Amino acid sequence: MAAPNWRCALTLATELLSQAKAHARIDHDDEDDTLTQMLATALADVAHAAAYDLPATLAELPADLAFAACDQFSLLYDNRGGATERDRPLGLSLAASRICARYRGVSLGEPEVEA
Repeated sequence: MAAPNWRCALTLATELLSQAKAHARIDHDDEDDTLTQMLATALADVAHAAAYDLPATLAELPADLAFAACDQFSLLYDNRGGATERDRPLGLSLAASRICARYRGVSLGEPEVEA
């Protein structure tokens, strides 16, 4: 899996921004350029963690990965700026981690037994 395509991430972020802002309860348009960059970063984080190549359009992105990106965006937005390094969470949000694990085939259950 190569690094996520930044151009695709920016295109998807532009299409997904209003949904991500609603998820994060952001009701202003003052920072849309910065928020688009933050959402593109969240999309790239999720795509990398899920070992998934980002598609060219939002219609081709699975809904659960779009939700994971919105949740990751919300985590990044909530923890921007003023938080100290010690207080900032590392990695993906819990929801994004669980969704990405399904794409990687991670399981916490019993190993499959061959018949």
